[in-house]
Amino acid sequence: MASGVRPVRALDVFTLWRQPNVPLHMAEGEWADYRFQVTAGGRQEQSLTRVACLDRAAGTDDQAWVVEVLPLAEEPGGRLVPVPGEGLRLRLSRKLLSRTGSLLDHVLGAKQWTGGRATELSAAQLRGDPLIADSFREDFLASTVTTGQPTTRVIGGVQYLCDQSVMAAADTQVAALPAGNLRQVTTRELTAATNPDLPFLGLAYATERVRADSSLDRPGGRLRPPPARVRVEVMELVAHGKGARPVLGRTD
Repeated sequence: MASGVRPVRALDVFTLWRQPNVPLHMAEGEWADYRFQVTAGGRQEQSLTRVACLDRAAGTDDQAWVVEVLPLAEEPGGRLVPVPGEGLRLRLSRKLLSRTGSLLDHVLGAKQWTGGRATELSAAQLRGDPLIADSFREDFLASTVTTGQPTTRVIGGVQYLCDQSVMAAADTQVAALPAGNLRQVTTRELTAATNPDLPFLGLAYATERVRADSSLDRPGGRLRPPPARVRVEVMELVAHGKGARPVLGRTD
């Protein structure tokens, strides 16, 4: 989600790509670095990720953008650098801007680097990889949207006046058990600060709180529903710019 590198996930940056109140644009050569903090089950993890939309010299064309998603490490002086030999290169259809289908539908090609070794991923492999498939299936659409007061965020010494909105949705699932039906209600609330001058989804800052509550329709037996689970994720844009160059596959 650096010190403590986690697997690369496009979910982190593109979760809100279908949300109509959030900006969505891709510009060749733009890059953005994001810091993540995830708290769940009493544990906290931090990580850094770079997303870069490469230019035409690196393969972007009229049909698709070439995007690299890279885990970052933070050097003692605070400089952020890609973790060598790790990351994901995607070819994303320009139909992404239509905000239709799932994000996975718009992936025309993918290559993953692990330990310096590159592997081409077919559509079937993308759907079969739990980490990647779960990331690209995360298409959040809010059932309620509340607009808050504009807020100012400072990124790289520059002030950005950001629109602020709170988006919420709930999902209910029921599982039939011998002791009765187990009902789980998962609520998601995302707060986002956006500015259209910022890359990709214009995100300067976002928080997501997910709570899962379970109950039995026939309580009183030996079976007890699991306790409520809460997961909180914070994403912050720490730097962005233009002139992105390919990182994956370089030998220099």
